[in-house]
Amino acid sequence: MSHFTKITTEIKDLEALKQAAANMNLSLESNTLCRYYYGTVLREHVVKLPGKYDVAIEARADGSYDLDADFYEGHVEKFIGSKGSELLRQYSIEKLKIEAKKNGYKVYETGKGTLKLMDKNSEGKANVSIDSDGKINVETSGFKGKSCMDFKIIEKALGHIDSVKKKPEYYQANMSEVHLKEWS
Repeated sequence: MSHFTKITTEIKDLEALKQAAANMNLSLESNTLCRYYYGTVLREHVVKLPGKYDVAIEARADGSYDLDADFYEGHVEKFIGSKGSELLRQYSIEKLKIEAKKNGYKVYETGKGTLKLMDKNSEGKANVSIDSDGKINVETSGFKGKSCMDFKIIEKALGHIDSVKKKPEYYQANMSEVHLKEWS
């Protein structure tokens, strides 16, 4: 299938977050103090920032994580973007690389916040862009029929799928689907 997908980033992988923080010259530490305006609190995961405040990574009941920080006066935003947008963007890039390689795709960075994934076994590819607000846009192409449904695994790993719009290629049968129908 070829389609367009819009995804809202959800932090689900602390190793990808650790690499994202490192890309920004920050560190993700465990069981340490997080600095807030009102004082310090022991937290399970903290992105350490230069200066006054840090960012706690708070576990949610569904297994994902939220950013908890004191955004007052813009100190935290200087390092991780508005509401953590730059950290979320970096996380999305790292998580996409991990999931793509795990699922047999070659990954190429094509610019700031844009990547191209190529399927090793077909003509299928995906162009992925990550907006400054952490929203992910995926456009797949080169797949016929439902042959790229496996790509949905990667999309789900990145966060909440907001929408999927199927392209005309989705409704075309690929050769393996035709052969299966002939033998049925």
